[in-house]
Amino acid sequence: MLFLPTSLILIGYSIITFIYLIQHRKEKIQKKLFLNELMLVLLFFISGVIFPFMFQYHSNSLSTLTLNFLWATSSFVFIIEMIVWGFVLRYNSNLSKKNPEIMAKRDYYDYVQKVYDNWDESVKSEFGRKILHLFTCSVIFILWTLGTILENSGFLSQFGLDNYSFSHWLIVTIGFAFVFMFQIADLARLNKYYMLPNWARKWYLSMRPEETETFIASTPLVLSFTPFIFTPFPIFASVAIITTGADALACIIGKKFGSHKLRKNSKKTIEGFIAGGLSTFIVVLLVLNGYYYLMPISIIKILMMAILSTCIFLLIDYFTIYISDNILNPLLTGFTMWLIYII
Repeated sequence: MLFLPTSLILIGYSIITFIYLIQHRKEKIQKKLFLNELMLVLLFFISGVIFPFMFQYHSNSLSTLTLNFLWATSSFVFIIEMIVWGFVLRYNSNLSKKNPEIMAKRDYYDYVQKVYDNWDESVKSEFGRKILHLFTCSVIFILWTLGTILENSGFLSQFGLDNYSFSHWLIVTIGFAFVFMFQIADLARLNKYYMLPNWARKWYLSMRPEETETFIASTPLVLSFTPFIFTPFPIFASVAIITTGADALACIIGKKFGSHKLRKNSKKTIEGFIAGGLSTFIVVLLVLNGYYYLMPISIIKILMMAILSTCIFLLIDYFTIYISDNILNPLLTGFTMWLIYII
């Protein structure tokens, strides 16, 4: 039952986010944000339900004692994080309420205007904004590589661990810590902005103007990866690179070289569209072949995964308007590769 604190935190975020969504449903529907935020609610809930099975799914020999230790460590980290955030938000709330000048300076509408004023559409700035997403992807590979080295050295076996259980524990713990941090900050920002500390307000100055009225895109992006903890690592890794790397390349190429609009009244370009599709195809081929020893499948299946993932990425890029591609890309490409792997 040591998984329970983490599951309850995730489900708690789902409930709180849902209450916020229902309270603002008219505004969210009007601004075409309702579906995105409803998807975020579902992702939190699903993550809470499946969390108890994440560490041991690929590690049948994992002992109950070791599993309890992993659950307890993760839960301890998250509980401490929640306590620290609680103190920070309470302190800033009291500080603002006792000082009218501070409260006046912490007006969210003024802050939103500052975000709009600071917004930069240049390729350099866009790349900087994509760094956070790319960092998420790089962490996955760094931790998996660390787990591989420790497993090959025999270190993990001394503690009853293997690469999958150890790497997934690190990836999930760091990923959820990141999600919890930004979701609680987002809920404060959107409801009681004056509760945010100065350093948290600085985080959001680089967010997209359209994100000032909703949750930042990084949270659903990370949560969308969680179902693929149950897939072989090559599929999990492919999903991560497609969602971060291919999307970033499509955006940057489109801004740098794009001169033909993909659709009328769209910021997307044909050049970026093609770059995203090609990079998706190449990513799947490289990752599935690079980690072939973990998932030895036929070249036909590899090509099917690459082709169908590319088609899905392009369809999402072309047709999707109201649901974020940070949610749809990982979910649809990931489940497609998973289905091909199973059949």
